Amino acid sequence: MEGSHAPFPLGPDGRLEAEPLTNAVGNHAVLVREGEQPRALVTVESGSPERGRVIIVPLDNDVEMRVDGDALAIWLSQGSIGPAPSNVPRWANAIGFALVIAAVGFVLLGSVTFFGWLFRTLGWL
Repeated sequence: MEGSHAPFPLGPDGRLEAEPLTNAVGNHAVLVREGEQPRALVTVESGSPERGRVIIVPLDNDVEMRVDGDALAIWLSQGSIGPAPSNVPRWANAIGFALVIAAVGFVLLGSVTFFGWLFRTLGWL
């Protein structure tokens, strides 16, 4: 998550701050924190075309409002919370594919060897 603007103070004494956030796909939210401790997340879920649904997610026990606990997971699942992932080079994909195929081959070879031995030992072959 990236902070797009500087945090601004909330409340009468200014101990709480609201920090605007944007995730990797451009969805926006506001994180309310006290120092480094996150307190609540405010975001919008698109409901109808005319109006979005405001979601407030409490992040600690001292937040009075208790609303949709899955909203944080939904908002985070719509985009990465870290930097955008880089593309994996084709050579790395090819090496990974070859290793998986080799592992499957060894599993099949080991299975044939074991069951061949087992069936010969039991006299079924």
